[in-house]
Amino acid sequence: MAKEQQNDSQLQNILAGSCPTSLLLQPLPVGQPPVTLHWEVSMDRIRPFVPEIFNNLHALSHPGVRASLEMVAERYVWPSMRQIVGLWASTCLQCQRAKVSRHTRSEIGKFEQPSSRFEHVHIDLVGFLSPSEGFRYCLICVDQFSKWPETFPL
Repeated sequence: MAKEQQNDSQLQNILAGSCPTSLLLQPLPVGQPPVTLHWEVSMDRIRPFVPEIFNNLHALSHPGVRASLEMVAERYVWPSMRQIVGLWASTCLQCQRAKVSRHTRSEIGKFEQPSSRFEHVHIDLVGFLSPSEGFRYCLICVDQFSKWPETFPL
């Protein structure tokens, strides 16, 4: 981490004074043999300056923008952290694939009443269920005329 901090151009600009920030960074020795890491010390707990940690934390559970920011901010700090974490979380491909952006409700189907049995049959597949005798799905068929249900394990 010390090497990464030494190679980080953003941290070097902050330390040189060419990048204004509200961060209060302080070098502190850590470990055996001691290495110097830069820490943000303005809050009640010190946090290391680590610019590329988001992917490791966010990938644990893909919690969303607000929760990702809270999770990162309680442990680490870097300039523009709120904007960067917000952008990363909102553009995460796995989050976008799993996210439900709008719930839709379909109108209940309107069917004419059939005049005889098996003229109109409703079919549905239910599953992935806990296995029971090797079956994980159920095929459900209902005759609209008689309302007779049949269920077949698959």
